[in-house]
Amino acid sequence: MQSNFIKKCWKDIEKNSSYPNRVRKIIVSDFNEIEKKIDAEDEKYIKNLIRSIYAGDFYILKNAFTKKFMDELKNKTFNYYKSKPSEFYQMLEGTPNFHRKIDIEIGKKYSIQMCKHSFYFYPWNKDPLNIFQTIYKKWRVIKKLMGLNPTEYEKNTPKDGVVDRIQVVQYPSRIGYLEPHTDPHANQRLIFSGYMSKKGEDFEGLGFYLIDNNNEIVEVEHLIDTGDVGIGYSTIYHGVAPVNTNKNPNWDDINDGRWFLSMYSNASDEIKKRTTSASTKEKFEDKRLYPILN
Repeated sequence: MQSNFIKKCWKDIEKNSSYPNRVRKIIVSDFNEIEKKIDAEDEKYIKNLIRSIYAGDFYILKNAFTKKFMDELKNKTFNYYKSKPSEFYQMLEGTPNFHRKIDIEIGKKYSIQMCKHSFYFYPWNKDPLNIFQTIYKKWRVIKKLMGLNPTEYEKNTPKDGVVDRIQVVQYPSRIGYLEPHTDPHANQRLIFSGYMSKKGEDFEGLGFYLIDNNNEIVEVEHLIDTGDVGIGYSTIYHGVAPVNTNKNPNWDDINDGRWFLSMYSNASDEIKKRTTSASTKEKFEDKRLYPILN
């Protein structure tokens, strides 16, 4: 059941102050703790959590998924698509699951510049890798925290306007990146990210980062283990910097680069003037944020 209390908390705070765009601090907690408090509808805890998030705090929630699940997700995804061609489909009625290798040049055509190998999964299609049940169990907790019905959008198809999409992403070494940006908040207030790689074991370098009020890069990866998730308000400036900058990218190597799980409720392409992610107004001089091409 949707909590009217949570919905009201968000509406009250959003109407009285502007959307945050810079991170205030990073807080490390445990997913199970937040899940229990949200399920119990602990009003004091939830109200303080919403205030914290809206002030710009970003939460690393430990142990949301098991390392085994994340490793299997990476392996199943890579192996299922390795013999299938890279394709592209808009989010329209009947869109299939697919994968796309978005190189530097293709990435310039998006609303934010990027380079990555993305694997897209939609709930109206068959679930060949058997991933939706496990992922939705966690996503429903965060949807409730956002003031939504826990199963909001799950039965939607593009004609309904807003659809859930699971995206598994491999950022290849040296060139894989996502420029500093904000995400739309109308349908999903919070970033909800799953981490499939660990710094120091799977890759080296900056990777996922946030930006604070001093325009300084806030490093995050050293706090993350495989299976953790991150949540923060969608308008917070964030991005992904290249990793393994001394290595050549290998799109066909499952162990190359950094892997990531995205869970987002998107405006479909059936909406003519849909809101998408947007690059930040400010440009940042830190060369670590962009690919090294030479």
